[in-house]
Amino acid sequence: RNMATDEEQSRFLEDALKEVQKQAFYMKRAMDGDSLKLALDHATEMLRELRTNLLTPKNYYELYMRILDELRELEEYLSSLQRSGRSMVEIYEQVQCCTNVVPRLYLLCCVGGVYITSKEAPAKDILKDLIEVIKGVQHPMRGLFLRNYLTLVSKGKLPDVGSPYEGVGGSIQDAYSFLLQNFIETNRLWVRLQTAGVNKDKKKREKERMDLRILVGTNLVRLSQLEGLDVSDYKSNVLPKILEEVLSCKDTIAQSYLMDCIIQVFPDDFHLNTLELLLQTVSSLKEKVNVRAILEALMDRLAAHAANNAATGAVGAEINSFKLFNDCITTLIEDRASMSLTETLRLQTVLTNFALKCHPSRIDYVAHCLSTSGILIEKTDFVATSAAESQLEGRSTNETTTQIEALLSAPLSTLALRVLEIPSYVKLMSYLPWGNWKEVASTLLNSVINSHSPLSEVVQVEQLFKTITPLLRDRDANAAAADDVSRETVVAAPPPTAAFSADQWLVARTPHLMKNEDTDTLLQMLVVARTHFTSGGSKRMAFTFPSLVFCALQLARQVIAREQAAERDQATAPRFSTRKVFHFVLEAITALATSHPEPAFYLFLQAAQATDEVGFPAIAYEFVKEALLLYESEITDSKVQVQALTEVIGTLLNCQHFPSEDYEALIHKVAQYCNKLLKKPDQCRLISMCSMLFWPPKNADGSERYSDCDRVLECMQRALK
Repeated sequence: RNMATDEEQSRFLEDALKEVQKQAFYMKRAMDGDSLKLALDHATEMLRELRTNLLTPKNYYELYMRILDELRELEEYLSSLQRSGRSMVEIYEQVQCCTNVVPRLYLLCCVGGVYITSKEAPAKDILKDLIEVIKGVQHPMRGLFLRNYLTLVSKGKLPDVGSPYEGVGGSIQDAYSFLLQNFIETNRLWVRLQTAGVNKDKKKREKERMDLRILVGTNLVRLSQLEGLDVSDYKSNVLPKILEEVLSCKDTIAQSYLMDCIIQVFPDDFHLNTLELLLQTVSSLKEKVNVRAILEALMDRLAAHAANNAATGAVGAEINSFKLFNDCITTLIEDRASMSLTETLRLQTVLTNFALKCHPSRIDYVAHCLSTSGILIEKTDFVATSAAESQLEGRSTNETTTQIEALLSAPLSTLALRVLEIPSYVKLMSYLPWGNWKEVASTLLNSVINSHSPLSEVVQVEQLFKTITPLLRDRDANAAAADDVSRETVVAAPPPTAAFSADQWLVARTPHLMKNEDTDTLLQMLVVARTHFTSGGSKRMAFTFPSLVFCALQLARQVIAREQAAERDQATAPRFSTRKVFHFVLEAITALATSHPEPAFYLFLQAAQATDEVGFPAIAYEFVKEALLLYESEITDSKVQVQALTEVIGTLLNCQHFPSEDYEALIHKVAQYCNKLLKKPDQCRLISMCSMLFWPPKNADGSERYSDCDRVLECMQRALK
């Protein structure tokens, strides 16, 4: 038909609704007057409006719903007649005299519903009669709505287990046979809507069909609500007929919608027991059907079922669900030669997610998916494409590249560091451009940190840092070198971006993940970390080196404890002594000082205090001396100088093991620096604080550390000036 304009559609609908309102009024007046024949006549006139060809499906649906409201009034009236003793057989035969097919069949369905509740005849016989007579309407849209009305009036009146119509009225087999037959006929009418017009309206008809899909799905919902339908009946008699209809209709829209309906409306245990049959059907669907969406929906249902029944173990303990899905996906990829690489990788990503949710302990399943993905990539020309893209500094938005990134990110939240045990994981990573690799590396590191996965071996640390290379350095290896040229010859670098800072704070947390009871191994891991951190250039060292220093200082305490235990023959002596660890700290801070003197200054003071605490005053002296050298050569801002000297004074007051000669040399140097401050108030305050250095608090054992009352007096007098 030629569709009318929107304005004409509105007028057609308005005219039809006016006629419905008019005839409904007369029908109700007839019912109030207890005139059944007149009521049926007006109902017939009202139902004539459903014979129209002028309305779009959307407007026809609105008209249909309005008429349904009025038919409920008629149904209630018929029910009152039945309760008063009126024979429903007579009324059922009476409405068959209506000359117009559509009104007659609607009235038959309306009366038939009341006829079933009267139990004057078995429900199964009435349902069989209704399902046969409505075959008289073969117009796709009119037939669809008529069959939907039959589904509505039969609700609660089927001979289901536990219903009042079971037994003489029929069995569960009669109930699902009725619904199956109605479903099959409804679907065929729905499919025929696609050809009910000229070709130029194809897209519009597809949209109209999608608007009406619920009329088909309602039958499957009713089937799933049958109390007496068990797994055995579903597997043997119901699902095979549904799937047969799905395949035989050979319609892309119908196959997509119906498979989704089946997955959503039937229970999880039904799916588990019919999984093989479902997947065989998926493999046979039309090529244009989005099978990935169907498989993903089914996997999500089973994964949710597995999560809800976690105590009983993985999903489908009696069946290998992963193998069935994998076989199905393999068949699809082999049979559909036109399937793009991106789509095949999406299928593997879906399968990977399913394995992680339903079989979290089976890392071999994830490894299989990643290995298969690598094989699929190698069969295409994507490797050459990725080689060209790898020259890009930024992130590629290529569909396939993005999908590989999604595939590599999928197992991270579950497996974290264990993904490095999968050989194909690192291989797939090599196909990513630098920017995409960086995204995956960031996700990996986040997962490792959030899962508190310990790094316990040197090889493990090397492997992790190799995998997160884009976070550790720039793509251009010369960039770090250029970054490290003398600061006097370059303009100050711009401040780091928020994204860069976030990435580097992540990297800075990796040393804290390094755990091993063997202090020698732990130091080796820190050395590996320092090597990688240094390769990133000075802009990254500002973030990563402080955590490295603090981890080394913590390690020093462990080494001392081990050395003391070895002296008591309670442990083996470490290969790397405490002095070696402090030497590592000195080297790390010195490397940082060349580009970031201020944080290096404070790290020297922290190291000095930590070293003094464990009884190495000579090394502590070196750390303080290095800090003072940095102060003298690098710290020029007056406010920073005040803060720096305050920190030095606090550090020296906390250090209790300096020999008098070393201590005296340091405090005199500090006093000179305080005296040279530019601002008088700063001089006054700092010199006053310096006075405490010449008579510090006593040691814990009550002994005097150092005392020079003359210098204390001199400081106070100078401060007063």
